[in-house]
Amino acid sequence: MKNSSLFNFEKCSLSNQLWPSFISEIGLAKAQLAVRQALDLQKMQGSSLTLPVLIFETCGSALVSSQTIKAYTGIYCEQQNMLLIYSNKLKAFQLLQDN
Repeated sequence: MKNSSLFNFEKCSLSNQLWPSFISEIGLAKAQLAVRQALDLQKMQGSSLTLPVLIFETCGSALVSSQTIKAYTGIYCEQQNMLLIYSNKLKAFQLLQDN
């Protein structure tokens, strides 16, 4: 997928702190809204082969191939309501499952 070239997964590490840091930065309500928007993007333009990405620094959203995530992390992430938070500045990403 084209967008995967925008993300530098090979230089990033898996984190468990991006979500709490994201909430701390912008607040819970705005963080939840950003997640909803990323999941809506997946519903409108994605497929079973894509995963929504929430960009930490900008609150932007994108779609990336779930196979790309599996290739870099070994994690199978083709479940519904999954998304990835990505931080280029922190060189980290975190997978989340929204209920």
